[in-house]
Amino acid sequence: MRADVRVVAPPPRVARAGRSWQLRPAQDEAVAELAAQLDIPPLIARLLVHRGVDDYELGKNWLQATLRDLPDPHGMIDMQRAVDRIVIALETGEDICVHGDYDVDGCTSTALLVEFLASVGANVRWYAPHRERDGYGIQPATMLRLAEEGAKLVITCDNGSSAHAAITAGNEAGVDTIVCDHHRLPPQLPAAAAILNPQQDGEDNPYLELAAVGVAFMLTIAIRARLREDGRFASTTEPDLRRYLDIVALGTVADVAPLRGVNRLLVRTGLKVLEARRRPGLRALLDASGIREEEQINSSHLGFRLGPRINAAGRLDEAARAVELLLSTDPVEAQDQAQRLDACNRRRQEVQRETYNDVLRQAEQDGDFMDRRGLVLWSREWHPGVVGIVASKVAQHFHRPAVVVAVRDGVGTGSGRAIKGIDLFQVLASQSHLLERFGGHRAAAGLTIREDQLPALREAFAETAFADCDPLLWNGRVSVDAEIGLDEISWDLHRWIRSLEPFGVGNPEPVFLCRGVHALGVRTLSKDGLRMTLSQGDAPRQQAVGFGLGVEAEDLDGPVDVLCCLQENTWAGRTNLQLFLKDIRPAASGS
Repeated sequence: MRADVRVVAPPPRVARAGRSWQLRPAQDEAVAELAAQLDIPPLIARLLVHRGVDDYELGKNWLQATLRDLPDPHGMIDMQRAVDRIVIALETGEDICVHGDYDVDGCTSTALLVEFLASVGANVRWYAPHRERDGYGIQPATMLRLAEEGAKLVITCDNGSSAHAAITAGNEAGVDTIVCDHHRLPPQLPAAAAILNPQQDGEDNPYLELAAVGVAFMLTIAIRARLREDGRFASTTEPDLRRYLDIVALGTVADVAPLRGVNRLLVRTGLKVLEARRRPGLRALLDASGIREEEQINSSHLGFRLGPRINAAGRLDEAARAVELLLSTDPVEAQDQAQRLDACNRRRQEVQRETYNDVLRQAEQDGDFMDRRGLVLWSREWHPGVVGIVASKVAQHFHRPAVVVAVRDGVGTGSGRAIKGIDLFQVLASQSHLLERFGGHRAAAGLTIREDQLPALREAFAETAFADCDPLLWNGRVSVDAEIGLDEISWDLHRWIRSLEPFGVGNPEPVFLCRGVHALGVRTLSKDGLRMTLSQGDAPRQQAVGFGLGVEAEDLDGPVDVLCCLQENTWAGRTNLQLFLKDIRPAASGS
């Protein structure tokens, strides 16, 4: 055997957690009333009601809202203070530095503020931290270096709410800080000039679920309004903020922010801006991602095609490369940058695959693995840049909250993902005595922990850390919107469903149950996939495809029940409807 040939063991086949199917309550009276009020099909009204849209005004806003319906950004705490300080910097020509983060939300926030501030005459530059050199958030050493380089105002993006030491260091060096963030707040806030974070505005504020890029966009609205009042645009062109909504949509979806309310409006509008492909960097990234000109771009493209390529820079390389791409104005340069990110993403996929296979091997060798409420896994061989995405795959596969940790020199850098109904931030807070630091959201969090504390955290996650949580959360239910027959599937239904987009967290893609169908011509695809034709009596047959279903072709001899979504499939210049299978089981096996 050649010495340079690496033999990679095939990944173990570890069964995913079983999932029950739960048909949502019909709520026939509310559905009929909404369908009549909005003049929409009852099935579409049912989908709206399932998403909490149960009266005429909510339904009208969901289907017809425009950017004019955005809430006033001045309702956000500290917005006026932030605008006042930035206007001073504009008037005096102060050096402004935008300090970002290394994920998509941080990179898009940085690009948005830099491009906008430059358009209104600011003396602005930016800094993108390195995951391993700088760690998470703005550091005191970075703040002091920025001060030495002449910065008088630093605006943080997607971090800063807990940066007490860095902001204090900046204050002492004569640098003010404005925080644009959305992470959970510490008990005591740092001494910043302004903190824009929806978490401090109360539970009912319309900004609560914004990603950092959404907070940054609200800041640009407020700044433009102030400059308009001051007469700044009397002799110059007023910036059109819609041009930034492509990167606002990208950052929002990639950060898994709930796609309802303000977020849904920003992303829905941003997708239309992105389809025009006017930004050279994103046009190049669309090309590198294989998204063709004729394809209609949706939130899935942002979350699974563009987002990972932007993230790859911060995971394995320099996040600065992603910011440079977003800010690029040269199409040729943008193509080169996009190709580099695409190559980096391929490396990320390989590293991620190896790490995830290691996790599966640990699961295969650990007899108590599935008896634990939560999973904590670590290794000295894993790369810290992929632990977040691996944690997400682990949580989804095993339906357990999961923390995955890469250990270097006795210190672990980890990332956790929750399952529905679990507040991971609060769970980590209950174990903070084991952690060096942590932060994040309800569904996702990052942490630093000493290697010798990892066994204790694993034991806590096995049971006690979730003692106050409802045991039913671990049942792995799949919510089903409605039962339909194959004869109800049509382009008209698909068009109505598309009117509810964009889909994502908070507005899940509708899932339908089809009972007693027969799978014909089943073919095996790569990546554990199956393609088939579904038949049901005299109804038109439907093409279907699914991945990771946990069944083999020979398991589909008799009638089956399937959970599916409707999607378009374009091949060889032809576009057809097909069913994307979410789950499959023998017919009439219960739910």
